[in-house]
Formats: sequence, structure tokens, C-alpha cells
Amino acid sequence: MVTRWATTEEVATAAGITGSAVMKWAGKQVLPAYTVHYSGRRGRSARWPLHAPEQATWVRGQLDAGLSFEEIREALASGEFKPRAPAE
Repeated sequence: MVTRWATTEEVATAAGITGSAVMKWAGKQVLPAYTVHYSGRRGRSARWPLHAPEQATWVRGQLDAGLSFEEIREALASGEFKPRAPAE
């Protein structure tokens, strides 16, 4: 079974933000946790759960609606964001 991850670029593109903004949003705990993958000479990269781009789009919508990061964290904690089931 091959495990698929989303890249930082995929997360950023989905929300229309930069890669550095994705990392800031992760630090503000409005995106799921990522893992760091080390690739020797190629450096390191973040691997995100597959629902991260969808969640980033949702977060962007909440910010555009005027919510604060604290309000978005509360909404996430209460289960307002529900990722779609992955296609098989």
C-alpha cells in the first residue's frame, strides 16, 4: 500500500497563499500537523495529510469571512470542518 501525502505547494495552492504562510498557519494550529521528510542533498520537505489542502481552503474562507485564528481553532475543535472521504 502506497501512502500519499500532500506537499506544502499543494496546500498553498489550494488556499491561494504562499508556502511560508502555510507554515505560519500550521504554527497557529489551524492546519493539521505535518511530518518532516529528509532527502539527503535535496534537503527536507513537509509532508501533509491528504486533507490539508481542503482544510487550508476552509481556513481561508473563514479568514475571508472575518474570523480570527482563535475563532478558527475553536471551530476546528468543535468539528465544524469535516474533510471529505478520500476517493478509492
